[in-house]
Amino acid sequence: MSVHTYPLYTVLGDYIRAFLGVCVSVVPLFVITNKPLVTYAFWGLIVVFTLYGLRTLARHYTRVETTNDGVAEYGLFRHGFAWSELSRLRLKYFSTRRDKSNGWMQLEMTGNGRRIAVTSTISDFTDVLARAADAAKTNEIELDKASLANIASIMPGRLDEEAAV
Repeated sequence: MSVHTYPLYTVLGDYIRAFLGVCVSVVPLFVITNKPLVTYAFWGLIVVFTLYGLRTLARHYTRVETTNDGVAEYGLFRHGFAWSELSRLRLKYFSTRRDKSNGWMQLEMTGNGRRIAVTSTISDFTDVLARAADAAKTNEIELDKASLANIASIMPGRLDEEAAV
């Protein structure tokens, strides 16, 4: 069994953005007191940044456990499934630059009506991906070309090219 979490250094930027967003949104409430529409807009921003901070907190305390038998996610809710129940696997790449030099990946696994999604910022992401890719190969799941290319970029030779849809 291996346990994977989102370490503080991977979510620290999100905590800072949420905190600064709330702070920047609170200041105008003290300066602009007689404009109700502006007040409502800034209260809306406070709610949005607070929810973003709570979402970051939930992610920080989420843990994913992988075993030879299956995968489980423990966070606000607990859910998981056996690798033999894996029915869909997608690995998406999200770029933060035009030249696609920076970014992150999101692994989506579906099985037994449950969906578990982890990003590449989780500890030992390649272990989770390797187990999921092996299960996909065993279960003969057809993967889209983007997922195959993304898996090949991290783990060359892990899956066959004919597994593409």
